[in-house]
Amino acid sequence: MADPTTESPQPDAERPIALHSIEFRSDHGLMKDCKGENGWRNAGPVCPAPEWTQRGAVPLSISMGRNIVVRLGLSPGDAASAAAAEIRAVGPEGIVLESRRSRAAISAPHDLFSTRRLERRIQKLNLALSWSAGAGAMVSPAQTSNVVYVTMGRPQTDRQDAWQEDGVTLKRMDRAVSWVSPLDTIDPHEIVSGIMGRFPTYTLLPSPRVPRKYHHPTFLNDEGGAWAMTDYVEESGECQAIVRLLRGMLRQLGIPGRTRMIVVWGDPNVGGGRRTLAADAEQKPWAGLDAAKVEGGRVWRAALVDGPVEVGRTYPASHTRLPDGSLSPGLNRYEAALEFSHGGVTRYYAGGAGVFDSVEPILGVFWGLIWFSSAPNDGYRVEQIVATYRGGWG
Repeated sequence: MADPTTESPQPDAERPIALHSIEFRSDHGLMKDCKGENGWRNAGPVCPAPEWTQRGAVPLSISMGRNIVVRLGLSPGDAASAAAAEIRAVGPEGIVLESRRSRAAISAPHDLFSTRRLERRIQKLNLALSWSAGAGAMVSPAQTSNVVYVTMGRPQTDRQDAWQEDGVTLKRMDRAVSWVSPLDTIDPHEIVSGIMGRFPTYTLLPSPRVPRKYHHPTFLNDEGGAWAMTDYVEESGECQAIVRLLRGMLRQLGIPGRTRMIVVWGDPNVGGGRRTLAADAEQKPWAGLDAAKVEGGRVWRAALVDGPVEVGRTYPASHTRLPDGSLSPGLNRYEAALEFSHGGVTRYYAGGAGVFDSVEPILGVFWGLIWFSSAPNDGYRVEQIVATYRGGWG
């Protein structure tokens, strides 16, 4: 007769194995504000773990191509029964969670591992799991569910103390995945192009449809910075705001690649205004066109203009709607662009103005470089056209 002290505990078919909690060990553990109380701000407590309990479930994020690893919360007696009964779970996309331990290894904690890795695509996955056990045992509850945001890599958060758009929250993660998942690609440059494509133009004119707290069109605020742009896409924003949002989304989803926000401009005093000047906007936040002079007792300032103008004509403030339905040409200090490098390829994604293989052509997004003087109601008078380029806004 076998010694009963050495036998594996047998499950009680009449009493289900009670599942008290599920902790996702493969969760990034970075997501905050699962109660949705802080808008777009990088604020709120980190979403709790375990991510599933009998009281409810919270979302989580895992990198694509990774195995799902969960730790089950069971009572001591059920932990032994679960091992003996070989508890497992079956989910969508062929996901199966099983133990890697032998039936004799019954001590807590009880961990399960997915037999296959998550698909290599960015998605919002409803991880509905059906639980079962062998040897006639049952699991209660028989089904659980968590929302899993599948990212390309671990979200980047090392600049959240300096950049409003940095930091992982449920609202940001959900929006980023909803924008990128339909692109159906994991090519970083295609992802950047897809996001940028939502903003075919930039704007310099504040919109009354955007709440004042977001400071449209600059989106320089303490409410999450440029993330609010995703609620007001048709209103667009300044080129630098588009670039900040783009970078924030890339970092939220762990998209690999090197990013820099650069500004590009011309100067009447450098190469007759035809030489492309550029600088890292965060290393040199003062960079951009700031040339001025006095002519005939009036102060002239230089500006890049994004539409055709005539010498001697006075125009209303930048991008004011004119009687014929067009917009007045806008005055700019620079064009902001995301310099993005991946796979040996570097491209420049100009906010609302196109994609370029080098810095030099970016100056061509403007119609020209002018000297202007101030006019009433933020208007301006064109005093001199310094240079014209190939491009132009609108």
